Amino acid sequence: MAKNESRQYRYPKKIRIWTIVGSSVMALLGVVCITAFILITSVLGKISFTDDDHFDPNADVNIQEEENEGDTGEKVDESEYDNTLAVMEIPLRGDGKGIRNILLVGVDSRKGDFSGLSDTNIIVSINDNTKTIKMISLLRDTWVSIPGRDKDGDGKNDIGKLNTAYAYGRHTLQHKMIAQNFRLDIDDYVGVNFKVLPILIDAMGGLDISVTAKEMTQIPANGCFVSINDPDNSGFSPLTGAAGVHHLNGFQAMEYARIRKIDSDFKRTERQRNVLTLLFEKMKTMSSTQLVNMVYKAVSHVDTNMSTDELLDMAGNALTYASYTLENGYHIPENGTFKYTSLEGKGSGLLLTDPKKTVEDLHKYIYG
Repeated sequence: MAKNESRQYRYPKKIRIWTIVGSSVMALLGVVCITAFILITSVLGKISFTDDDHFDPNADVNIQEEENEGDTGEKVDESEYDNTLAVMEIPLRGDGKGIRNILLVGVDSRKGDFSGLSDTNIIVSINDNTKTIKMISLLRDTWVSIPGRDKDGDGKNDIGKLNTAYAYGRHTLQHKMIAQNFRLDIDDYVGVNFKVLPILIDAMGGLDISVTAKEMTQIPANGCFVSINDPDNSGFSPLTGAAGVHHLNGFQAMEYARIRKIDSDFKRTERQRNVLTLLFEKMKTMSSTQLVNMVYKAVSHVDTNMSTDELLDMAGNALTYASYTLENGYHIPENGTFKYTSLEGKGSGLLLTDPKKTVEDLHKYIYG
């Protein structure tokens, strides 16, 4: 079924029971339903529903990548390998049998739009059978094959960092890249830009996050706001006090999630998953009014290809999902499954040493 086609949903039994209730109760219910409908549609109206059908994977895109930290590794000639050849024999897996996968992308955009590198790439896998929600980080510096991109004209897909696919072709190319390299067909996509995380966290009153002494040097002090458009961080002063749990506002929590220079991208994605876990847990304690206020403030900074019916369906399952167990420790590459390599003109990255096993392990983790 095409993503833009409306889906028919059968009314649940609880809704049908209301038809036997007295007219006075029905009148009250009608007012509540009308109010809820107006609220929901006004919120949905602020979401950006993406249309990425038209893109050129070979287009020149002005992207500014971060400097690589740590080991640059051995130099590799890109023409010598294609790291997807070993995985093409693995069947493509998608949703089904109580499992739904959603790709969450955090876009590194200073403009507040949805253009740029994918700073965060997390697969959110909802398993109704095991009552779990699993978060899998795809590290941005992983070397992957970019489908359809052939700037050097050798007839092969170019090798690039995982975070560049979104910059070249937004979700359409991101979807193709994940399908080709990791054999996952993930239809549903939700993208957020830099502005949304501080808005969400401030709307819920901040987060209590345990930070180390090194991490504190990268987080702005209370009252010290450093613009994301200020590359020199002029006026920056670090968080003060002792290492441990600190109550961080939205901007501070975002800067915590983006820390990289003190360690590695592995630790960075761990911090990202930690923030999402804390968000999830705190949302469980919020009232419906607080949740609606939070969502209403943030949705204008959300991009998705999910239909209105799909979003409403997920909203209806929110209370169910709140009872699920959240798992957030998995990442690609896994420890011991990569080596540092550098490609001429593209910097250094992480090369999977056994792509087939990596994909097989990933599928086992998601599907059991």
